[in-house]
Amino acid sequence: MQNLILIVAGISVAVGIVLGALVVWLIYIQRRREVVDSLVRINHVVGRSGTVEIPFDPKTQGKVCVNVKGSLVDFVAFTDEPKGFRQGDRVFVVGMKANKVWVVSEDSIGNVKNQ
Repeated sequence: MQNLILIVAGISVAVGIVLGALVVWLIYIQRRREVVDSLVRINHVVGRSGTVEIPFDPKTQGKVCVNVKGSLVDFVAFTDEPKGFRQGDRVFVVGMKANKVWVVSEDSIGNVKNQ
């Protein structure tokens, strides 16, 4: 009886070690296939909506916060619209150059879609 318990315990430990190693190996294989890229490209930003953090108008620059690849990223923002933007306003990114974005109000995008 005592030998049987030791045999079962030994088999259990061996199976646990083998299965644990198999899981670690499968995770390793899966992670090798993933490409980690934290670089923010123009196509990740243009066409997205954001929120004004620092107010601005056509004559000044401000700051907007945009959700890019699951992270909130702040950008210096400019606009060609005649109206100014207040903190909390929703904007739509229409262009980007040198980590600066050009935005329009989400309302103006909605008006273009409805015409």
